[in-house]
Amino acid sequence: MLNILLLVVVLLIFLWKNPHTPLGRELRRFVASAKEVFGKGESPEKDSAFGEYAVDDENGQGKKPSKRRHLPLLSMRMFLVLGVIAVVAFLGVKSFYMVQAGNRGVIYRFGKIVSVKDQGPHFRIPLVDDVVMVQAERILRLEFGYRTEDPGPPAKYKDNLVESKYLTADNKIVEIDWVLQFQLANPELFLTNFPGGQEGSSMLRDLAEAKMREIVASVDLDDVLTVKKEEIQTQARMGIQSWLKELQTGIFVVAVQLQDVEPPSLVRASFSEVNSAKAEKDRLTLEAEKYRNEVLSSARGTAQKILNDSEAYAYRRVSIAEGEAARITSLKDAYGRDPELVMNTLWLENMHEVWPKLKILVVDTPGEDTLNLLNLGDLMQNLKKSQ
Repeated sequence: MLNILLLVVVLLIFLWKNPHTPLGRELRRFVASAKEVFGKGESPEKDSAFGEYAVDDENGQGKKPSKRRHLPLLSMRMFLVLGVIAVVAFLGVKSFYMVQAGNRGVIYRFGKIVSVKDQGPHFRIPLVDDVVMVQAERILRLEFGYRTEDPGPPAKYKDNLVESKYLTADNKIVEIDWVLQFQLANPELFLTNFPGGQEGSSMLRDLAEAKMREIVASVDLDDVLTVKKEEIQTQARMGIQSWLKELQTGIFVVAVQLQDVEPPSLVRASFSEVNSAKAEKDRLTLEAEKYRNEVLSSARGTAQKILNDSEAYAYRRVSIAEGEAARITSLKDAYGRDPELVMNTLWLENMHEVWPKLKILVVDTPGEDTLNLLNLGDLMQNLKKSQ
């Protein structure tokens, strides 16, 4: 409405500045007539604008025409001018529209969608095209199992127990509060195939809840509470998106987030005790596994050491035996050449360990083929007697 008023004012100023135009001339006549009627001007004997002359009174004397006689005719003309200006202004305003950032403008022409416009100014056919704005980039959300009464801070929530109760694969009940985030990615499909208002919201809510119940019904309670939360979120998002794509709703599922996943309130205390017992069991199991690994590692290390030592001993004994066999073989050849020398050598080698106990010293005399034996025991006794 403000835009229309501004446009009318601009048109009036333009017509006032251009009196040579028909509308401008009528505007000036109307203003002049209004001044005359309200005492700010005098009516001449002859009104050149309307071609009327002064009339005689009852005595035959002339008198000036009434100032108010011209007002109805001028008013009709001025009303016509103002009507034309208003129509032009209205059509001018209705010909252009602005699509704000984050929105999409869907153009209906005679009830049929003809185009979808991005942000910015655009032209439309007045009184023919209708524009519907869709928040295509805004992330919308649906809450399941609870409702946000006051975003806060602090935020206030209200539970919805009918929505939050789900049945698992092992026939147990679990309470799940979750959120569906989505965008109206395709405004044309959304406005064409998806019902609006409360009916559309109920349809999307029922569809999403049905898919979530289907997924939770295929998972055991313990897995829902512990390790499969991420998997449930992913499967729910992909499943809901598949259904929406099949229905050609133009809705894109951004995310599915599980807020709270808990057992029913009536058995929550007992369930906590069971979880504590399981945690204690897992702790003791881990400690036993740790002790078993330590003992096994130590035993395996000791066994490997014994095996290595035995292999080294066997290799050493085999090497010694092979050396002795090689030495005996070489002695056999030497014995064939000089038996007496070999026998003396063997005798000396074997007596080498006995002589220190007998206190006998073997002296090799250079240049001679004999060995001299010196009895150190007798020599020491003679030395003591001489002293």
